[in-house]
Amino acid sequence: MIVFVAEYAKLTVEYIAISPNEETFASISNFMHIYNSETGHCILDPFWLQNSGLSLFAHTNACFSPDRKHVLVRRRLYNGLLCHAIVWDIERREEVFQIEGFDFVFIHCGHNEGRIASMDWTNKDKNVIQTVALADLEDENEFVTQTIVSKNQHPTRILVKLWDIGNSIFWRLFEVISVTVTQFSPNGQYLAVGGQSERVVLWSLEDGKITHQFPHPPGKLSSLHFSPTGDCLMVVFMESHHKCLWRLDTQQMVSFDLDVGYMPPTIIHSSYTNHVFVPRDDTVEIWEVSTTGSNMILKIESLRTSSICPSRNGHRLLIGCEDVEPGGFGEQSACYSR
Repeated sequence: MIVFVAEYAKLTVEYIAISPNEETFASISNFMHIYNSETGHCILDPFWLQNSGLSLFAHTNACFSPDRKHVLVRRRLYNGLLCHAIVWDIERREEVFQIEGFDFVFIHCGHNEGRIASMDWTNKDKNVIQTVALADLEDENEFVTQTIVSKNQHPTRILVKLWDIGNSIFWRLFEVISVTVTQFSPNGQYLAVGGQSERVVLWSLEDGKITHQFPHPPGKLSSLHFSPTGDCLMVVFMESHHKCLWRLDTQQMVSFDLDVGYMPPTIIHSSYTNHVFVPRDDTVEIWEVSTTGSNMILKIESLRTSSICPSRNGHRLLIGCEDVEPGGFGEQSACYSR
């Protein structure tokens, strides 16, 4: 059932992030709204993220700091390796820190708790690659890729840094070669790396060492996806509906076929089964995945789904929507469904 609908600004919900204690959540567009997770009421006046956008053609991501006082908002151009992230003080509604790179996450555990991990793509000379995708002026749906450092180069190295937001100091943690896809775990404990070998490697952001290695079937990797609690990891393959899902504690793998479309799916692991939340244009599908196969158990109707965010136990689901009106404006709404 629908628990509430939160509807304030006429803008698409680009991303939704739930706070660590799940008492509040942030809805990100060109504005940031902070809501109460039980009632859907906006608990702080919305404020404009005037410096957070690179372009209308951008991937958006966000996460809370462990103390829930800051939100890190990052945007990356489609098909580009250049990104920036801004840390916002929620109560003061002001920018406190800005980083350039490819991906970022707050660390919620260990002696690095409260710091930020960032990642850059580098070339063989260890120079940072700044590849951006620019919109074609004649066709806004087409992009022209430009590499600033070296044209026609496909970077396969990443450099991981740790940042102290109090003094803007960073230090190198580790570097990995032969990389094709990457993903930080939501709590900042791991970085998952897929490369040219048929395995996914987990690196610890505590000490920069390898903690897990998961072999996978032959095939080029498209993306990696952690569960919200970071206890399982899913691999998506290019030009195939084939998926692999691992539990980090037992390293048990489940293999299944499922078309997840173009919006990122979310995985919830429980003691008995795994649920995969798949956003579509006007629905969200919930699939049950196990060693015996996969089947859809629920389909939730929504208005032009733009983002989803399940609670950590999978009992509730936040759906960000875009309801296009005749005037061309999107209707920002966040639906919390049980």
